[in-house]
Amino acid sequence: MLERKPCDKVGQGADEPMSRRDYCWFRMDGVSNLMVINSVLMFEGPLDFDALRRTIAQRLPNYARFTQRVQLRRRSRFSLPQAIWAQDPDFEIARHVQFDAGAAAVSESQLQALLGLQALLPLAKDRPLWHMQVLTRVGGGFAIVFRLHHCITDGLGLVHVLKHLTDDSMAHAGQAALEWHPAYAQPQAHPTLCKRMHRLVFWTRITAQLARLALLIPDCRSSLKRPLSADKCMLQLPAMQLDLVRSIAKSMQATVNDVWVAAVAGALRAYLQERGEPAAQRALRAAVTFNLRNKADAFLLGNHFGLVAVDLPIDTARALDRLALASARMRAIKASHQPHATMFFLSLSGYLPAALQRWVLKLFTSKGSVVLTNVEGPPQPRFLAGARLQDAICWVPQAGTMGVGFALMSYAGQIQISMFADRSQVADPQRLMDLVGEAFVQLEKETRFSAFALLQGRPALPAAIVAPTVSATVASTISSTIWPAESAG
Repeated sequence: MLERKPCDKVGQGADEPMSRRDYCWFRMDGVSNLMVINSVLMFEGPLDFDALRRTIAQRLPNYARFTQRVQLRRRSRFSLPQAIWAQDPDFEIARHVQFDAGAAAVSESQLQALLGLQALLPLAKDRPLWHMQVLTRVGGGFAIVFRLHHCITDGLGLVHVLKHLTDDSMAHAGQAALEWHPAYAQPQAHPTLCKRMHRLVFWTRITAQLARLALLIPDCRSSLKRPLSADKCMLQLPAMQLDLVRSIAKSMQATVNDVWVAAVAGALRAYLQERGEPAAQRALRAAVTFNLRNKADAFLLGNHFGLVAVDLPIDTARALDRLALASARMRAIKASHQPHATMFFLSLSGYLPAALQRWVLKLFTSKGSVVLTNVEGPPQPRFLAGARLQDAICWVPQAGTMGVGFALMSYAGQIQISMFADRSQVADPQRLMDLVGEAFVQLEKETRFSAFALLQGRPALPAAIVAPTVSATVASTISSTIWPAESAG
């Protein structure tokens, strides 16, 4: 254990330049969208606020970003501004971790209403860009509403922070374990492109992917492309067993992320059909986050991921066919340089003037309708100041013209599914959220039925690459997606 004493103030530290990619995220806030990651941590048991705040004061400052604010400096009158992570001389944990002992306990619906009201509440930029609000819950326990700006870190980094803040048992030790301590972690060595030819091929493919994305036509017109409003909501489903989703993925030789993409596609299809929208008759494009960082480097924080454009198969009626198509499309993207291309694009955008960055991001976000992310949380239960973490929920922010985002976060053998929606684009967000849950149930039912049919020796549908139970049309589509036909020579 460390011998660091708890304190409510942190001393001066060395200023550090902000990466251009994180600077891009810092400038991405808009009138109708904020680049703030909203999350809620639900705890069981009584609240000891003094112990809670003392623990946070001991552990969170071990990441310099949580005691630094962003400052812009210019070397000359005509040079581009340089963003700096500068130590906040007035940092106090009490300004960031707040609890009103006289406030009434909140219900789940009241918590959702509070989150919606805070959706467009910007974080104060004269201090580090994060805030925690502690609330007691109706029926016992408490919740922490944790908001931080995306320029600090991405989902993988946020999970590392969560592990460092919490313990692996009820026995609260005060100081953090060395296992997750950022001061003792070592960055992993990464392979470099040594040969000139390899570098040339790599950057040629990056350029080709950027050109391809730039030339994509805007996504099909639907209610999901309506102008953004100031009315936001954040919803979540009851926790679902992770093993259920894994069994669906295993039976179809897919991944949990493939099942996630297929379930959202099914929900969007049903929602648009119920509203009589023709968009349900063709694919809808989603921006799916794609991690490009070694998990061992998560302590470095910052943003190290790309976004990939995926055609959601909402024009496909059968749930297993949607899963087969989603799996094939995700495999094709993983084999491409699209994730690296979009990460490079975000870094490049950090060099542009703010107005030009906004225009370019608006152009690229017009290509899709929704955002999807998948965050792998701690696999074992965690504890904070002697209280057990019951649920961990996060909501993915949107940028540009996008107003709907879905997030899946796993924790302690469960998954928590959430949706951040603009009510101008989703008139009935609760119905869409319920349809996501129903899509998982339908996938489980169809995979179980297909497995039973195979065990009974019934004739299977035409063979396909992903599974022997998808239709012949989808099988043909998958084949052409993964192995394009060679041109006749």
